[in-house]
Amino acid sequence: MKVDAGEMSGATGAQDRAMAASAAAALAIDAAPRRFDLSRLPVETRAEQIAATLETAFDDDRFRDAVTRADAARDCGDWISAELEYGNALRRYPLHWGYCIQFAHAVKEQEQFLLAEAWYRSAVALGAPADMVDQHLLFVARLNGSGFVRHADPALAVPPMQAPPTVHDIRVLGALTRVPGLAEIDLVLHLLRTAADNRAVLLQMIDMPTFVQANRAFLAILGA
Repeated sequence: MKVDAGEMSGATGAQDRAMAASAAAALAIDAAPRRFDLSRLPVETRAEQIAATLETAFDDDRFRDAVTRADAARDCGDWISAELEYGNALRRYPLHWGYCIQFAHAVKEQEQFLLAEAWYRSAVALGAPADMVDQHLLFVARLNGSGFVRHADPALAVPPMQAPPTVHDIRVLGALTRVPGLAEIDLVLHLLRTAADNRAVLLQMIDMPTFVQANRAFLAILGA
């Protein structure tokens, strides 16, 4: 196959620019080794993560089968089974806002209003359209003694640490920081209500007394 010299030059130039950008980023990090900037590290924005989820989830047989069983249970009013199967689907694709909503519906029907609020808030954080989630979230939030007002759609073309938190994000950060209590919905819901983004979640976790208790050996190594 004949390759045009101009095409080759263009491709090489693009590769060189990409390599230069990577090198510049590495030098910037090396120049300030004490500054750990989480926003530099991800190669995907939260919007790209969500788009990939929506595009590929139904290519996964286990996800598709779980959703099929969940929908059938929902249509029969079997909310316990629907909760189980939507939960199975979300364990495979936790950034699928559509099934965050369906999971929240299932637990709301069982009067698990705190859990429902947490998952409706997760759907909002992932970009669910207002007409699909806001009225449901407001309903359960009021039952829980809270409220909800959508001032704007979430900014998602950002690194995941700068995106609004979801239940999944909080559990991941909790596992990394070894903060106990995240199996209970109360703390998760508090973080969802109060933290603007995942950085704020992480900072709240680090400020918890339980963080120090759970990480004494690590903090001792750091000299903290």
